Amino acid sequence: MHFALARFEIHGLETKLREKEYILAPGVMDFTTASPQSVSDTYVVNAALSFLSMLGNVNAANIDEQYKRLSNFMTPQLQIQFEEEAREWRETVKSENISEILRITDREVVATGEGFYKVTAIAQRERYTNSESVGHVDEVIEMLMKLVPPVKGKEWYLEITSLKRGRSDGFKPSANGGKTNGR
Repeated sequence: MHFALARFEIHGLETKLREKEYILAPGVMDFTTASPQSVSDTYVVNAALSFLSMLGNVNAANIDEQYKRLSNFMTPQLQIQFEEEAREWRETVKSENISEILRITDREVVATGEGFYKVTAIAQRERYTNSESVGHVDEVIEMLMKLVPPVKGKEWYLEITSLKRGRSDGFKPSANGGKTNGR
């Protein structure tokens, strides 16, 4: 009876031990702890900035790699939509030797609950054609990300579920007055 009780207790402790998850952030030689459905604000902000960099800092030589890498962090449905919508733009970038630089001027990250995070970034996009400046445009980029279980080979444990990019002159800020993180 004592042996069975001890085994039952050990099994319970092993189950509790496995509930704790560790997330390894890219370029960091340390673990960031996370409980299910939550991560630190810094981790979410760093992931969002990484995704925005892949989206906005492109040129004729790297656009295919950048967009392929970014699409690996999207839901399957969004990945198909993104690939379809970006196909013509990728060809234009290559044929006209366009380079874009995206500079984030402001950002807001709001935890919406159940492991979802809404990111709103105000950015300035500078475009060059054959190394000549074509000008800059102010943009708003909105992303909804969700925390997903760790998968081998992925550096971030956040998945992009929606992505909208547009000029800032048509942007209407959210009225929820959400908490701003990582500014």
